[in-house]
Amino acid sequence: MSCENLLRNIHEVNLSYLLLAQALINQDKAAARFRLGLNEETINVLSTLSYPNLIKLGELNQLICQLRIDNKTVISCLTKESRVDDLQHVHTGIILSTQYLDSIDSLRTAQHKG
Repeated sequence: MSCENLLRNIHEVNLSYLLLAQALINQDKAAARFRLGLNEETINVLSTLSYPNLIKLGELNQLICQLRIDNKTVISCLTKESRVDDLQHVHTGIILSTQYLDSIDSLRTAQHKG
């Protein structure tokens, strides 16, 4: 794949992510914070961006979304064969909510120290 095609794909992923994020925020702000793993300030900014600004932000040459499951063990657990596939969604939710709560605790600790 050429560099130009890769950049076009990055732009498409970015814009798709931003449109999805904005739709999630408009539907349920609290659920969007959890699902996107974003803080309140970022959620508020994204919710107010116009379509032209979403396009502009989407045209960055770097992916703006981040893989939140960034641990080899967690990825292995979530992708292995399971007799109870329905529990995979529950396990994913538990892992992401734990990461989210840990990030909130770290932020609060940092604010109290500062």
